Amino acid sequence: MKFINVFLFAIFFSAFSLSLHSMEQQLIVIRHGEAGNNIEKVYNSNPENPNYKIFNLTEAGILTTQKTAKDLLAKGFSNTNIAAVFVSPLPRTKQTADILVQQGLVSKDKLILDKRLIELNAGDLEGKPTFPNWKPSFAKDYHAESEEQVKNRIKEFYDSILDQYPQGNIIVVTHALAAQDLIELVTHQIVKLNPGEAKVVPLR
Repeated sequence: MKFINVFLFAIFFSAFSLSLHSMEQQLIVIRHGEAGNNIEKVYNSNPENPNYKIFNLTEAGILTTQKTAKDLLAKGFSNTNIAAVFVSPLPRTKQTADILVQQGLVSKDKLILDKRLIELNAGDLEGKPTFPNWKPSFAKDYHAESEEQVKNRIKEFYDSILDQYPQGNIIVVTHALAAQDLIELVTHQIVKLNPGEAKVVPLR
């Protein structure tokens, strides 16, 4: 009898633990799929800049994003447990989010454009070839945004969703640096996503 009680307690405890795990909010950070600017290796950040050019996802970018959506569905994420999808307003991120909808991961009404998730503003470097690294002096030299400014707006964004969404998982579709900053803010680890790649971390 004692053995049965212990066995039943173990089953109950396992079920309880699983339930707690399922209630834990997850943050799904997705870097947009490969786009034309990735191929041409040019800065593409500010639609108001005269040197800005619209770049769409490549075929490879579409396929990678489709696979990411299917992988997330296989992990148990779905429209029923995703509360919102925040998206940078550039074409490549919006197209990435649309693929998540097309694959049945989320419904279109959950997509929310948020300028705080946009690419680092390259200033006078808009449309020009990218440097291997973004130096602190670039912000002043090229009237561009600093990496610290990106960190600050990502922190502001993160704090706002914590207050606004006490339940449900959150998807963020953004760019390389913004994704890295967001993941580092939550996990204290530096993770660099490839185009179309997703990283799932605890929201809180």
